[in-house]
Amino acid sequence: MKNIALSSIRLDGDTQVRTSLDQQIVSQYAEHMLDGDKFPPIIVFHDGSDHWLADGFHRYFATKANAQESIEAEIKSGTLQDAQLYAYGANSRRGLSMSDDDSRNIVTKMLQNPVWGRWTNAEIARHVGVSKMTVGRVKNSLPAAGIETKKVYTNKHGQEAVIETKNLGKKKAEKPPEDDQGEDQLSELTETISTLSSENQTLKDKIAVGQWDASEIEKIDIEEVVTELRATIRVLEIDNKALRESRDMYQNRNAEMIRTINGLQAKLKKLGK
Repeated sequence: MKNIALSSIRLDGDTQVRTSLDQQIVSQYAEHMLDGDKFPPIIVFHDGSDHWLADGFHRYFATKANAQESIEAEIKSGTLQDAQLYAYGANSRRGLSMSDDDSRNIVTKMLQNPVWGRWTNAEIARHVGVSKMTVGRVKNSLPAAGIETKKVYTNKHGQEAVIETKNLGKKKAEKPPEDDQGEDQLSELTETISTLSSENQTLKDKIAVGQWDASEIEKIDIEEVVTELRATIRVLEIDNKALRESRDMYQNRNAEMIRTINGLQAKLKKLGK
């Protein structure tokens, strides 16, 4: 951690993923800072020449509003793209909740990137902190890169009309077998229920933190702690499941060995007779 000059931090690298800053939050942060509240350091990426702000825009402008010339920052080594990728996932880890427009904006930027656009919907969803269905909806709303999907023509009445061209010339996809289709739908529904359950729990946590009578910085800290605890619980649940499966496997093997021993003892008794 170190204090760096606000003037040395660049904000023009497309790392601000919100559609707009909440000026009321900026004012609240500025007041808390004047009262002596300590905020987490902002995150900047240094590419050897420039410092790119990746997380902490509200804190940056609150510090600037207080006429301060420097701010505490955690400096990471990396390129502008590293800063962008970090910024796209920063608010899934902690901080102020993203609006639906903010989330769509981030997903769109990732889908349009030549590298991250090749990620699966699930990978993008995990990084941004949204559901895979949300990523799918945004992807479906985007036109294919470099392809004109609409064409203006004159109909038989002499009027201009627009036709969707992206599906012209394409053969209708064959309907998959009923069994495969049913399995795919069941898998998708199961994953959707799991995702919605996780999102619901996240919202409950945010509501609980929001209702807590504490400063903004305390709320940020506790939200981060809750997120870490949830992650720890998920890991423990996975470990517990693995232990149960191992226990069941050894119990089955033990039962099989007992049956084998009983069978051998019975044969020995027959041979003794």
